[in-house]
Amino acid sequence: RAEIKDAVAYLSLLANPSDSLSFARIVNSPRRGIGATTQARLLSHANTTGQDIWDVMREAERIPAIGPSAQRAVRRFADVMVSLRERADANDGSVRVAELLESVLNETGYLEALQAERTIEAEGRIENLQELVGVAGEFDANRAVEGFSDVGPLEEFLAQISLYTDQDSMTTDESLATLMTLHNAKGLEYDAVFIIGCEEGVFPHMRSIEEGNLEEERRLCYVGVTRARKRLYMTYARRRSLHGGRGYNLPSRFLAEIPDGLVERESTGSPTGWARGLGSAGGLGTPQRPEPHAVPLAFEVGADVIHASFGEGVVTGVEPGGVIVVRFAGDAIERKLMADYAPLKRAS
Repeated sequence: RAEIKDAVAYLSLLANPSDSLSFARIVNSPRRGIGATTQARLLSHANTTGQDIWDVMREAERIPAIGPSAQRAVRRFADVMVSLRERADANDGSVRVAELLESVLNETGYLEALQAERTIEAEGRIENLQELVGVAGEFDANRAVEGFSDVGPLEEFLAQISLYTDQDSMTTDESLATLMTLHNAKGLEYDAVFIIGCEEGVFPHMRSIEEGNLEEERRLCYVGVTRARKRLYMTYARRRSLHGGRGYNLPSRFLAEIPDGLVERESTGSPTGWARGLGSAGGLGTPQRPEPHAVPLAFEVGADVIHASFGEGVVTGVEPGGVIVVRFAGDAIERKLMADYAPLKRAS
């Protein structure tokens, strides 16, 4: 994914000031006023003078071919990267890659740019980056247990990431599973399809639930379901580690919307998923649907509540699945929230 490659390119440039390929990838990602012409002139100057692109970037105002506004944009970017590199270059080997990566995503404006898009695709990219931070956190924990090596933590992490990528590219066995997003699955078909993460707050996404904007994700679910020629498996986890935390999840409402006659419940001692049979499958059993989730009494209709982002409001409705409807005073808009997960409390 592009966002993962961007994040790794940021780290690579911090580790290696001569990495012009990583520089070219991220110098204007997100957009910061450093266009293709300016990039070409910076790289040309580096090649002509024999300097690292890092040094050229820090001295952009001395390159006559670059205009004042572009010089300022390059300088701002350079200041951010210099600050990050000072932290990456800690001599005591105490650098935590997860913390450094979080700083990169925040201080370069990369995460903010994705959040500003306010699209399902952008939410997916943010979640991918959060997973990468989680991978970096696991690396930090393992390194602390195994002890420090002669190689710096950032360089060692990048080496491991590169190794995984190389191994992935060597895989030629066509019998393996193909992983993709629902967006990328459009137009494709497979004999067997697995749709994982069919949980409230995951699919559909929490933001879609809170904003009452479920139709796009319902269409995506339809896309995924219709990719299967013979067998479709839709699974959910009762408990999932997500964004650094663990929590119990409700099955997705999309599971309950599948006609009873097309669903077969599979059990391995405890309910772990739903399977929908297509084609020649017959004699399918009746599924056990998720029990309605009780809404906490603190959020009955008429209750005054306070949301961490939206402020004060009043509960105007209660729906199955632990969903409450709240009208907020700030903008008079009604929003649907998951009572168990929303940053919501009763007004005192």
